[in-house]
Amino acid sequence: MAVYSQDRVNRLRMVLGVVIAIAALTALFAAFILATGEHRGAGVLAMVVAGVLLGAAGSAFKLLRDAGRPAKIATIVTAVLCLLSGLALAGSWLAFLLPLMGLGLLFLALISDEVES
Repeated sequence: MAVYSQDRVNRLRMVLGVVIAIAALTALFAAFILATGEHRGAGVLAMVVAGVLLGAAGSAFKLLRDAGRPAKIATIVTAVLCLLSGLALAGSWLAFLLPLMGLGLLFLALISDEVES
């Protein structure tokens, strides 16, 4: 049973695509930090955050094809992980961007939607 309309699915896919792009960029920066050899702890933390975000956003993106309840749960989990990842990366520009993306995604995932049968 669908819990999202097609318009909502398109909007959620757009936001999840941005989250995936930010996570991929974070992984690239983390790989650069690890390759230089300095600040290994920060590089490992950024790589873990990027991996978690890529996994959660990728699974939510895939589940949105059916627009069912599992897609809603995966989208909410991805939004919460975005919020928490912003806290984990405090002191970087991602600490500002990720919580904003998480709040927007959480808002889109939780507001009521008129589903067409």
